Amino acid sequence: MDRAATDGMTRDEELVKLVGDSGFLRYHGEYAKRRAFNAFDVLRYAEYEIRHSNVMAWLLDPGETHGIGRGFLEWFLGQARLPGKLPAKIVRGDGGQTVRVERELHYVDVTIFLESDQGRHIVAIENKPGWASPEHYDQVRAYAAVLREKYRGHEIHNVLLSSSREGIEDEDEIAHVSWRDVGAQIETMHDAGVFGQGEVAAFIRQYLVAVGRMIGPEESDADYFRKLLDNHHSLLKHMSGVLGDEGGDHKVRAMVPERHAHYRDTVVRLAKDFEQEPTRLRDAVREMLTSRGIKTTKLGQWLNWELEAAQALGIPWCFRWQLAFQYRQISVLLEVRSHCRKAVKDLLAFVRETPMDRHRRDRYPMRPKDFGYFNVYRHQLVGDEILSGTSTAAVTEAVRQAVTEFLDAEDSDYTRINDYFRCLAFRPEAAAAAVAEKAE
Repeated sequence: MDRAATDGMTRDEELVKLVGDSGFLRYHGEYAKRRAFNAFDVLRYAEYEIRHSNVMAWLLDPGETHGIGRGFLEWFLGQARLPGKLPAKIVRGDGGQTVRVERELHYVDVTIFLESDQGRHIVAIENKPGWASPEHYDQVRAYAAVLREKYRGHEIHNVLLSSSREGIEDEDEIAHVSWRDVGAQIETMHDAGVFGQGEVAAFIRQYLVAVGRMIGPEESDADYFRKLLDNHHSLLKHMSGVLGDEGGDHKVRAMVPERHAHYRDTVVRLAKDFEQEPTRLRDAVREMLTSRGIKTTKLGQWLNWELEAAQALGIPWCFRWQLAFQYRQISVLLEVRSHCRKAVKDLLAFVRETPMDRHRRDRYPMRPKDFGYFNVYRHQLVGDEILSGTSTAAVTEAVRQAVTEFLDAEDSDYTRINDYFRCLAFRPEAAAAAVAEKAE
């Protein structure tokens, strides 16, 4: 067996270096959490915005089954209070205040009605489990205008809830609350025992894991996993080869010395994660798309193909679909190429004013991205729950199935977007000419 290792190190020395890496210790902590039973994992709900909005509405409603009364509501209102706009008496619930919490009222994720002899107030919360952007604030302002028109006797307060640590500067009229602070507050309340020791506390413990995965690491160390794989590439490549042998899991476990035995399961999991090379999955998906007649271009870890209606719109290859393959996630995007921005300026303005899906505006960022591209749509198609599968073959099949469902389902974003642009490209005179030609 070839025992060559990085910089002349033996495999044993490489392994000691691996388990001493701060990135590995962090990975170990996350893996230990993933191994524990979690209902959100079983239901695959951990990454859905609507599920987090449901839990937020539940926690904010004093009359709900969590048993904490106004505890979380008062914390949230205090966190989101705009100076001079939401009085302390309202936050405390003075004056025999009644509280009503609604979901998806006029498309607002969570709406809180606070009514008492201290006044009538509405707190409208837009939930974005991602980084805050100017477009999110524009969306909140649009919803606020609708609420002001429909509830003239109420004071309207607007909150953007996102994964960013801070909101965007100069957005003083809209409060910002971070999911990171929400998670920390829920954890503090849980540790203080306010949720009791029964089913509610067990649910909260599992939900905190789901929140942690949703918000991810801080921006400063978001790429730690990629660095971990790169820094120990030689060792992990060797282990990946061993996994392919009979009894591979056992052989990799045996490489870890007894003094580090508590890391054995984690090392095996890391070697399997290393196996899920983005380029390998990219090629497997490309082969499948080709068999379906979808012509793709390959660039690094990305697959691109043309929007179906682009030719009919007279803008060939201006709009392109993209599958981005990364460790731990695969995302699907629709973007405008840099050299087309001026040509499709009016079309982009129309799409911004006339959303393809008003219920999922977060998937339509409508903003510039790197290298001059303009991002119209973005969604994580495959996450860690699939990519951390037990075998390479199982992961590949699950990814192919996820892409197939995205392409074929009648209610999928892919179908909706293609239909949207097909309608924009429709020309009655051309259709009539085609019918006449066919009749002849």
